[in-house]
Amino acid sequence: MDAPFVVALLPSTTGATECLDIATRVGQVLRLPVQIAHVEVGPGAIILPSQEQLSEYEAEHFVEREKSETEAVRTLVRTWNTNHGANLPLELFKGDEWRVMRHYRGRAAAVVLAAPHTQPVGHRDTLRAALLRARHPVVVVPPAWTGGIGRRLLVGWADSPPLRRAIAAFTPFLAAAESVDVVAVGQDAAVLEKARGALGALVPAARYRMVAPDGRRTAYVLLDEAKSTQVDGLVVGAFRRGEILNWIVPGTSSRLIRESSVPLLMSA
Repeated sequence: MDAPFVVALLPSTTGATECLDIATRVGQVLRLPVQIAHVEVGPGAIILPSQEQLSEYEAEHFVEREKSETEAVRTLVRTWNTNHGANLPLELFKGDEWRVMRHYRGRAAAVVLAAPHTQPVGHRDTLRAALLRARHPVVVVPPAWTGGIGRRLLVGWADSPPLRRAIAAFTPFLAAAESVDVVAVGQDAAVLEKARGALGALVPAARYRMVAPDGRRTAYVLLDEAKSTQVDGLVVGAFRRGEILNWIVPGTSSRLIRESSVPLLMSA
C-alpha cells in the first residue's frame, strides 16, 4: 500500500497559491509529503438540467478554456516550486474530480482546496467530490487567505461522528496549536463534558464555553467566535444531516463553506 500524502487539489489558478502554502503547512504538521492534482474536466461538467447537450460552440469554448487553465496551473506550480525551493509533483488528469478523488481514496490523508464557490463553472463540486463521495478530510481555504494555519484553533463542538472524525484526522494540529477554544452553540451545558472527554487528554489547556445563539444561525455564531478569538483554523464536522438534506435546505456546513474567512478543517 502506498504511503499516505496530502493532496492540494487545484481546479484553477484562483486561490491556487494560497492552497499550496496551506498544503505545505498541512504536510509539515502531519509529517507527510504533498502532491498536487489538477483535473481538466469535459464539457459535460457544465450541462444544465434544462439542456440535453451543449452547442458545438459552447463545447469548443469550454474545451479551450480548460486547456488554457491547465497550462496556467502548470505554470503557476512551476513558479511556486522555484520560488519556494520545492519540488511538489503535479498530476494532471482528464475527466472529472469525482473520479480523481476516488483515485486518491485510501491514500490521501487530507485534501486541501479552495472554497468551491470561487472556482470556475465545471469545478464547483470539488468539495463534495473530496469530502462526501471519497470521504477525505479536507482543508477549505477561503479567498485571499494569508494567515497560515494551526497556531490558534477553534473547535465547533457537536457530539457527532463527523466532528469526531475531524478531530481524529487533525489531531496533530490540535496537539501542536498554541491555543484551542472549544465552543458549543445553543446546547445543554452537559455537552461540554463530552467535549472535555474527547479533547481533554489531547489538548489539556483547551478552553471550553457555551455560546447562546441569540437568534443567529450556528454558522454565524462560529464565524463571530473565530473572528473575536483571531483563530487561523476552524475544526468542524460537516454535513451531519446528510448530503441530500443539506442540498435541499442549506445548513451550517454550507454556510461555513461559503462565508468563512478562516480555513476550515472538516470531515464528514
